[in-house]
Amino acid sequence: MKRFDVAIVGAGPAGSSAAIFLARKGYSVALLDKYLFPRDKLCGDFLNPVNWEIFAKLGIEDELLAAEHEKVSSFRISTPTAELCVPLTSSNGRHAFGLGLCRRQLDDLLLKRAKKGGVSVRQEFRINSLRREDGGWSLSGGENANGETVRSRLLISADGRNSWVAHRLALAGPAERSGKYVAFQLHLRGCRGIDGEVQIHLFLGGYAGLVRLGGGMANLCFTVEKSKTKESPAVDLLREKYLYGNPHLKRALEASEIVGEARSVYPLYFSPRRCYGDGFLLAGDAVRVTEPVTGEGVYLALKSGELAAEASDSALRKRNFSARQLSAYDSACRSAFGRRQRINRLIRAAVYRPYLLTPLLNLSKRSAFPVGALVRLVCEPSA
Repeated sequence: MKRFDVAIVGAGPAGSSAAIFLARKGYSVALLDKYLFPRDKLCGDFLNPVNWEIFAKLGIEDELLAAEHEKVSSFRISTPTAELCVPLTSSNGRHAFGLGLCRRQLDDLLLKRAKKGGVSVRQEFRINSLRREDGGWSLSGGENANGETVRSRLLISADGRNSWVAHRLALAGPAERSGKYVAFQLHLRGCRGIDGEVQIHLFLGGYAGLVRLGGGMANLCFTVEKSKTKESPAVDLLREKYLYGNPHLKRALEASEIVGEARSVYPLYFSPRRCYGDGFLLAGDAVRVTEPVTGEGVYLALKSGELAAEASDSALRKRNFSARQLSAYDSACRSAFGRRQRINRLIRAAVYRPYLLTPLLNLSKRSAFPVGALVRLVCEPSA
C-alpha cells in the first residue's frame, strides 16, 4: 500500500499538468490512468496558440516542435455560401501560430514529463474501489493493477467527460447521458487546400473541423445531429449526405481516404459539474466540456490542472482539505476561464446556425470585426 500527498486519476493534459506542477513543489504524487500510453484520444488535434504560455511553464515547447506536426498560421471558417480566412495572432510575438499535432503524441509527452519530474505513474490502473478514510482517500486497482491500493491525503479527478470518479462522488447527473449531437473523428490522407490552416466548416445539421497533422495525414472531427446518424449510420454516408453540403468542405475532402477506424463520442456537451468538495477537486473535461470549434479544450485542461495544483498546494500547506478551503479553486477557475466560457457559449450558439454566421463572415471580409476579433480573443492569453 502506497501513501501519497495527492492521487490524480486521469493522465491526460489536466491530470499530467497538475502532477507536474505539484511534483515541482516537492509533493509525492500518484498519477493513475486506466490506459497504457501512448493511446489514441478523440480530439480536434489542433493546439491553439494560447497554449504556448503554459507549454513554456511545463517545459515542453522544444519537444512539441520536434514532434511530427503541421504549423498552423490561419483560421479558415466557412458556411455553404460564405468563406473567410483569418490570420492567427499571439500577443507574445514569438508564437503567432498553432500546431496540428496528434493528441496521442501530446499526452504521451506530458506523461513522460511528469514521470521525469518524480511523479509516480501507474498505467493500466483501472480503479475498482474508491473510499474515504481517516486522513484522505483509498483507491484500489483491479486485476491489471495487481490489486495495488494507493492512499492519498487529497484526490484530483481528471478522468475526462465520463469521469468514473465524478460518478462515484455523485457529481454527474442523469441529464449528462442525453444530448442532440454526436461527434466523430477520422484520420485522412489526401485532403486538399488545408496546408497551414485549421478549418471550421458549417453545414446543415452540424459542423466539421479539419487540420493537417504532418506526414501527409489530416484530422477531421465533425458533429452531427443524433437523429441524422440513425438515418445514415455509416461515416461515409454521413460525409456524403451532410458534410458535402458545404462546397468548401467537399472540395477539401472529396479526394481523401480514411486511414484507420472512426471514433465517436456522445453526448458532445453537458453543463459544468461542481469542481470541488471535501478532500477532492475536478479538473479538465471532468468539470466542463467546451464546444471544440474554438480549439481551446487542451488549454482549459492544462490551465485547470495548474490551478488545481495551486489550490492543492495551499490546502496541503495548511493541512486543511475542507470544501471551504478548496473552494478557492472554483473561484480561480471562474476568474481564469469566465471570458472564454462566455465566448464559447456565443460561438456554440452560432456554429449550428449557418444562416446567422454567413452575413458575419461577409461583413468580416471588410473589417476585422466581428469574426477576426473573436479569433483574436480565443487565440490570445487572457489579460
